[in-house]
Amino acid sequence: MVRRLRGRPFGHLPRTDQRRWAHAYLLALLTTEGKKSVRRLAAAVSDSPTASQSLHQFLNASPWDWNPVRREIARRAEASGPARAWILAPAVLPKRGGHSVGVHRRFCARAGRTVSCQLAMGMFLPVGDAPAPPAASTASVAAAADCGDSAAVSVDWRLFLPPQWAGDEELLRRNRIPAAEANNPRPMWVHALDLVEAQAARTCSAPAPVVADLSEYSDSVRLIEALARQGRDFVIAVPSATALATPATPGMPGDSGARPRLLQTAPTPVRIPGSHHTYRAFAEPGQNSARPNRIWITNMAHRRMGQLVGLARLHQLPAATLRALETDFGLHDFEGRSFPGWHHHMTLSSAAHAYRALTAEQDEQTLSRVRFVS
Repeated sequence: MVRRLRGRPFGHLPRTDQRRWAHAYLLALLTTEGKKSVRRLAAAVSDSPTASQSLHQFLNASPWDWNPVRREIARRAEASGPARAWILAPAVLPKRGGHSVGVHRRFCARAGRTVSCQLAMGMFLPVGDAPAPPAASTASVAAAADCGDSAAVSVDWRLFLPPQWAGDEELLRRNRIPAAEANNPRPMWVHALDLVEAQAARTCSAPAPVVADLSEYSDSVRLIEALARQGRDFVIAVPSATALATPATPGMPGDSGARPRLLQTAPTPVRIPGSHHTYRAFAEPGQNSARPNRIWITNMAHRRMGQLVGLARLHQLPAATLRALETDFGLHDFEGRSFPGWHHHMTLSSAAHAYRALTAEQDEQTLSRVRFVS
């Protein structure tokens, strides 16, 4: 089992020391309880007084490509069969101070207040058995509300850089932000589209429907339009205030017309003002208010209501993954400031979580006895 951890995920790293410290960091994330500081992680796998420095160097300064590791995580997640959905989810990572890459202040709905944080968009693949129900019966809708034994593993990440970062040359230099990122700050919907395109490029399976709850982002309809132009299936939640109209509204596109009545029992044909595409929209079952908190929009006319609800419910899976990454795998504990270091840490945390989620038999005693020297 320990040999498996040494192998394929880090086999692309060109140097022996990089592969050794990648393995050490992964093992430390799996065995260290509490805060995952570099010092504590190093102490968990090495008795050397220089181990902490070596681990910090590997994470923040060593020039290794994180994309092959993410491809391997995705490959292992799809090993038992194609993913039922490609799930997108934002992640708010609280930070103290203003020096970490991408840190800014924004309102966090989960915390109920404005926080200093990093904002990321993640791609998650569901694993486990929870097929979508075939019909829109009451029983099927109730079944769709439960994701069963499913879990989700994070396979890719993008970091949002607020506009104020693009104009600060010192911040860009100090945090080693690539020119492609610095010269073209991207909104979250563009990061989401980039994650979908990256997953499409690396998967060996047929494309899966894109599922996301983007009801807190007013520009989420731009992702819907981009996915529609690419011919990708999707079920995406948008803010309840999103302008929608029925396809029969005179003057469409461009005239919002009368707002259609959305149902919980059947999708309603809708258009987004300015768009030539016809979509279907529905309110989430169980939302009894006159205006639900979110509206789900899909282009999958061939799917029944129960199937659409089942897909929409998969948006709940990343929340549990993010909690596990935070409490067990150090998601919020990254101490570096650089753009590459952030991606290295997110990749290794995701790899540790994926190992725990996808490995049937885990020998924790063997893991805890492994020691390294710097």
